[in-house]
Amino acid sequence: MLRKNHLHIDENDMISDWLVKSMKSLTRGTIEINTENQPAAQIDIFNDKIAINLLQAEFFRAPDDETGLFDKLKTSKEFGHKLSENRLTLSILRKGKEAITLGYKAKPKLSKLITRSDDIQIDSIKETTELKREFKAD
Repeated sequence: MLRKNHLHIDENDMISDWLVKSMKSLTRGTIEINTENQPAAQIDIFNDKIAINLLQAEFFRAPDDETGLFDKLKTSKEFGHKLSENRLTLSILRKGKEAITLGYKAKPKLSKLITRSDDIQIDSIKETTELKREFKAD
């Protein structure tokens, strides 16, 4: 549900529940996304961990996205919490290098001061910053 400029995920949100349950039903496999015969992303699934490797993050840009950083952070916190409740971990990589971990296996240290969440771990400030830059429309 869109509320106060961010996608709000509350405890009874049916879409996020469906998404997390769908993710939980996956046990093993790889999905590759290609564009113009070039790899754009690879998703690796192994039991309770899903790793999304964004090889061409600019392919996933949302040019009309006007939500701010704090709104995105709030949505991430809510989704990370939902993942943790279901003992799932989502790892986001940029060109093979870990950037952010959400959910059950997130172990934030310094990033907890920024995110105020036990469910978001910033693995690399450099890679996270690069992802943000690549997602931003020109």
